[in-house]
Amino acid sequence: MVRPTKRGVGMVGGSLLIFAIGTNIQSGWLFVLASLLLGAVAAGLLMPPLMVRGLRIERRAPADAHAGDDVPVDLVVTNTSGSRALLSLTLRDPHISPFRAFLPRVAPRETLIVGTMRHAARRGIIDGEPVRVSSQAPFGIGRAARRVEAPGRTVVYPRVVPISWLPDLASAANALQAATVQARKGSGQDFIGIRDYQLGDSLRHVHWPSTARRGSLMVRQFEQELPRRLGVIVDASNDTRGDETALDLCCSVAGSVALFSLANGHPLTMTAQDAGRLTSMPEGDAVESLTWLAGLRAQGGAPLPETIRASAAVLGRLDTLVLAFPTWRENSAEALLFETAAFEHVQVVAALIDVSSLDPKNRRGMSAQEADELAAQLSANEVTVFRVAAGKDLSICLEQRA
Repeated sequence: MVRPTKRGVGMVGGSLLIFAIGTNIQSGWLFVLASLLLGAVAAGLLMPPLMVRGLRIERRAPADAHAGDDVPVDLVVTNTSGSRALLSLTLRDPHISPFRAFLPRVAPRETLIVGTMRHAARRGIIDGEPVRVSSQAPFGIGRAARRVEAPGRTVVYPRVVPISWLPDLASAANALQAATVQARKGSGQDFIGIRDYQLGDSLRHVHWPSTARRGSLMVRQFEQELPRRLGVIVDASNDTRGDETALDLCCSVAGSVALFSLANGHPLTMTAQDAGRLTSMPEGDAVESLTWLAGLRAQGGAPLPETIRASAAVLGRLDTLVLAFPTWRENSAEALLFETAAFEHVQVVAALIDVSSLDPKNRRGMSAQEADELAAQLSANEVTVFRVAAGKDLSICLEQRA
C-alpha cells in the first residue's frame, strides 16, 4: 500500500490549480506543466512499492548479553532482484534498542552489511521482530512500507556484580540445621578424631603424637563441609518505569547471588510470581538461572508476603533466604517478618530496592522516610539488610549493610 506524502498532496493540488488557471486563460503551456506534475505524481506513487520488494534481510546478533552492555548487531541486506536497483531505503529495526538506517541505493544482487552498536538498557528475552523497510523513491511523493522477517533471539541477562558477604551467611552461620546433628567424615576444617593412615591420605594430616604412641601412622580426621542451601525470592508483583526498573534491579541482586552460590557449590532455588502464578528455578546452572531471571515479567502477581508463603513448600529446608524486593507499601515489616518466621533457623537477607529513587511519582512505592523505617525494623529483627537505589553503584550497595 502506498501513502501519499505532504509533497505528493501539494503537487496534486498545484497541478490542479495550474490546470484551472490554464483553462481560464486558454494557455497551452500551463496544460503541459500540469500534465507533467500529474505524471510525476503517478510515477512517485507507482515506484515505491517496487523499491521494497525483492529484499532479504538477515540479522546477526549475539545469543546473549547483559543489561548495560553495548551489543553489536549487523543487518545483512540483499537485493535479490537481478535487474532492478532499490533506491532510498529506510530500515527500522527494534531489536534490543530501536535503530534506523538509510540506504540510498542497493544494486541488483548486491549485499550490504549495516553494522550497528546497540545499548541493552533492560534485561529480557528478545525474539527477532521483523525489520520495517520503507521507501519514498524517486520523488518523495508516496511512501511504501513492508515488514521483512529477520528471525533470531537475544537473551539479555540481568546485570550482575560480585558480592563478598554471602560466604558468611551461607557457610558459617546457622549450620545446615546442625548438619543433621551427626558429624560427617570428610575434608573440612573441623577436627573430629584420629584414625589409621590409609593410602592416599595427605602426610600433612599425620598426627605425630598418636603415631609415636601407637607405632603406626595415624592421621587426623575432619568433619565434611556440607553445602549450604539458599533460597531467593524475587518480588515481581509490580514494576517502575525507565531504562533500569525496580524488577530489573531485583533480578540483578538475585543473579549476583545465584552466580556466587553456584560457583561455590551451594544449591540454590529461586521463586517469583510470574503472570499471576508461582514459578521457580530449582538448582539450575548459571545460564539457566540468568535466563529464568531475564524472562520474569511484572504483570500484577501476588505481593511479596503471599509469594513468601507460597514459596515455603517449594524452597524446603534452607540455610539462607534472600528477599529481593522493591519498597512497595504492601511490603511492610510486619507482613514480611510474619511470613519469614515459617523458615526456622534461617538467616534472612533483604535487598530493598528504593522505589522513590526510581519513580518518585509512583504512589504504590514508599517514601524515602518510610523505606528507612522499613530497613530499621527489619534490622532490629536480625534481618541482614542491603539498600539499593538508582544512581548508586550496585556493587557498592550490595557491600554496605544498612
